[in-house]
Amino acid sequence: MSFSLIQGQKRAIENLKQSLQRDKLHHAYLFCGPEGIGKKKSALELAKALNCDKPGPEGGCDQCPACRKIENRIHPDLIHLEPEGVHIRIEQIRNLGQQLAYGPALGRSRLCLLDMASDLNEPAANAFLKTLEEPPPGTIFVLLVRDPGELLPTLVSRCVSIAFNPLSLSLIADKLVEEKGVSREEARALSLVSGGSLGKAFQYVKTNFWKKQETWITQLEGLSQAGMAQLLGWAKGWLGSREETQENLEIGQWCLRDLIWVRAGLKDKVSLRPHLIERVRALASSLPHAVWLKRLTLVQQAAVYNSQNVNAQLNWEVLFLKMARVY
Repeated sequence: MSFSLIQGQKRAIENLKQSLQRDKLHHAYLFCGPEGIGKKKSALELAKALNCDKPGPEGGCDQCPACRKIENRIHPDLIHLEPEGVHIRIEQIRNLGQQLAYGPALGRSRLCLLDMASDLNEPAANAFLKTLEEPPPGTIFVLLVRDPGELLPTLVSRCVSIAFNPLSLSLIADKLVEEKGVSREEARALSLVSGGSLGKAFQYVKTNFWKKQETWITQLEGLSQAGMAQLLGWAKGWLGSREETQENLEIGQWCLRDLIWVRAGLKDKVSLRPHLIERVRALASSLPHAVWLKRLTLVQQAAVYNSQNVNAQLNWEVLFLKMARVY
């Protein structure tokens, strides 16, 4: 894969290509934008362009040993640092410093990729700042973040920021049809909930967005009549990893948003499958508008609590119990 195959990010890619052609690369870059829009792929393409045996105007050749090793994440001059648990820890940064004490092992340059750089805890961020202030020769740092505001200003100031834009909904829908084999109608609906992220749309296909959507609708239909045991059972059924929980809560938010849109007569804006529209319309009309807005707010709050690493089971139980009490 060369730079030319990264779609929807023309301005960002042109910026990198021009810096390569002029041999004016900065020692540290901040790739900013939502997840799943090509930031990580672009960083890998930059590593290929720096170490390819026969680089061209579009970066690496994808055929030489260096390009293949980088594509498979086994090149010794590609260092990929990501969170261990919730954070990137200071021990990881210290280990990184030991690796960087030596020059590139095989290639001309070394690329250090910090995935989810916003997950640097404070000690790790301060330790990493020292590395950026005195960068080792032959090393390029790429930090991936959703928003520069998630990092210490001192880190941001030492990087060149490159903005990556959310992808167009039409591009996401086309890719879903071409690469995942979903129907055009399903692709359109998934593009609406993707937030401009192809990675998120693909993840929703993998984790069966439609099944989870229907489960949420069924539980919302029964919420007002459910007893304590049933509510706690629903909560237990949604348990998973922190990432799975975040996705499940996001789908719940989309279901409630769609319900509100259907109530307002805007069904062309919803992600619901056609056979759910009438069920959701009847559900939306069964209670006042304010009830659905309050329930949407509760699911949004639960998502915030999940990102703060609260007890997952307790978070789900409190959510369902609070939603059931809203009439």
